[in-house]
Formats: sequence, C-alpha cells, structure tokens
Amino acid sequence: PPSVIPPPPHPRSTMSAFSITSAGLRTFTGLRAAPQRSGTATKSVAVTAPRRVGLVVEANKRVKKMQQVVLIKQDNKLGAAGDIVEVSNGFFRNNLEPMGIAKRVTAELMAEVAAVSAAEVAAANAEVAGAKAIATALATIGKFVVKAKVGEEGKIFGSVSAQDAVDAIMKQTGKTLDKKAMEIPDISAVGIYECTVKLHADVVGKFKLDVQKA
Repeated sequence: PPSVIPPPPHPRSTMSAFSITSAGLRTFTGLRAAPQRSGTATKSVAVTAPRRVGLVVEANKRVKKMQQVVLIKQDNKLGAAGDIVEVSNGFFRNNLEPMGIAKRVTAELMAEVAAVSAAEVAAANAEVAGAKAIATALATIGKFVVKAKVGEEGKIFGSVSAQDAVDAIMKQTGKTLDKKAMEIPDISAVGIYECTVKLHADVVGKFKLDVQKA
C-alpha cells in the first residue's frame, strides 16, 4: 500500500504577527514586545520641551520737557544771576520759580537782564577806574609825612601803624582808605619807608611814608 506523507508542521514564532483570513490572505495583527532579560535596567531619556522665548518690549521712557530760564539769583549748581540755563519744566515749576531763583525767558525779561548786566558792568568798571585813579594819586604825591616822638639815636616812641598811614593820606588827598588793606613795614626809627595798599582785586597802590621827628 502507498505510504502516507504527513503534512508539514505549521510555523509558529515567525508568523505570530499575522493571522489567516477566510480569503487566505495574511493580515498584520501587531508585534509582540520582546521579553526583557532579568537584571537589566532600561534607560529613560528625558526629552525637554523647547523653552518658549518671550518677546520683551521695553516701553519708551518719557522724554523730559525742557525750557530755558533766566537765573534771578546765583545758584551753586546752575550758575550766576543773569545766566540763561536749560532745566526741566517740573524742576522750574516746583523749585526754581517758587523760590524766586529763576524766571521764564521772555523778550521783556531779557531786556531787563541786559540792562541790569550793563549797569553792573558799568559799576565794576567805575570801581576799577576809581581804584586806578587813587593809585595814580598816591604815586604822584609819592611821600606822606607822619610825625612821631623820637628819643635817642632817632628811635621813635612806640611805632607807626597802618592807621597813621591812613590819616596821613587823608590829610593830603581827602580819601579814606581801608587800614586793613595797608601793608607797611615795621617802623621804629625816622626815615622813609616803602608801603602798599590794595585798592581793588586788580589794583595795588604804592606810596612812601616819611617818618619825621614831631
């Protein structure tokens, strides 16, 4: 009798991800997770989400409104009286104007400031001119006589002071000078001595004292 050949064994592990449909076609049913070996640890990778960068918008700062003002009084930080300076509106309104330090620039005010400035310049020039005139008079006269009591060998009793020089100049010129502005040497005997007097910041007068026996 003919021998019977058994059918081939059905594949198992290789076809586990497929199933046979009634039409004879294989369909995908899914993969089976591979078994993990004991004693091995799985590494987890942390994925950081991209950081969202915000847009920083900086608001525009307020621009200070400025104005020109005229200083009525001297200010150590701003300047001298009559100077035109630029300050903020708020600083002028809250400080300078209430304190009477400055006024707004106007045509009328500028004319007033110019007039005051011209008067001050004229007065300063007149003061310098007066000091120079006195210096010229002192130099022209040259010597001013001071009388003093004299002892033996021409030594005077006491000393000749700045007030003595002021009195001597007053007698001959009619001008009274400041004794504190006088510079005279130590005088202890009769003779002629060189002296100076500061008549102005820029003017120095020179004269001579002729100390004689009274």
